[in-house]
Amino acid sequence: MLFFHHPRGFALLLILCLWANLHGCAGRRRNMNYQAPAPQRTLGSLNDAIFQIQEVNAEASKFVVYQHEFALNGVRLNTAGEDHVKRIAAELERGTDYPVIIERSFTSPRQNTTYKFPVHPNPELDMQRREVIVRSLTAMGVAEADQRVSVAPAYVPGYTDPEAERAYARGILSGGFGGFGGFGGGFGGFGGGMGGFGGGF
Repeated sequence: MLFFHHPRGFALLLILCLWANLHGCAGRRRNMNYQAPAPQRTLGSLNDAIFQIQEVNAEASKFVVYQHEFALNGVRLNTAGEDHVKRIAAELERGTDYPVIIERSFTSPRQNTTYKFPVHPNPELDMQRREVIVRSLTAMGVAEADQRVSVAPAYVPGYTDPEAERAYARGILSGGFGGFGGFGGGFGGFGGGMGGFGGGF
């Protein structure tokens, strides 16, 4: 009790209280600005969602009938096209619910152009091809084939001429020398960095 009545003791007690109060306020201000880090995600949790989207898009691309699966400027399916449509019919019968897309053709020459290159769309041909696919799927037991099939651009654009040439060169040449990473691979030769076959055109 004498401590509180002593002038120095009371002053010391007051200083201690003020110091504790200020220290507590400063701590609260620091805590107000502090943000706890976000919980750590498990390995692959961000990538998995992207991979799943890519997988769905890849599955949908299997239901695109490409223009190279038809005879040139015709409506008849070639052998690869017939096999592809049979696989599509089997998947649809199994319950898969992707739309069937007929890739738009760009093989029609436009008569009012100078050189008449066959690079223009042909809607009439596309609709005829659609009718062939609808009838084929219906004959194979696909219900509501007419509602499932439409003409549209392919999900993935095709190769340009230089890209196709490089891919062909790599596929042919790397098949025989794949063990060495060779022509079209590790040496940067044909199809690689030196601009050889399929390289720098």
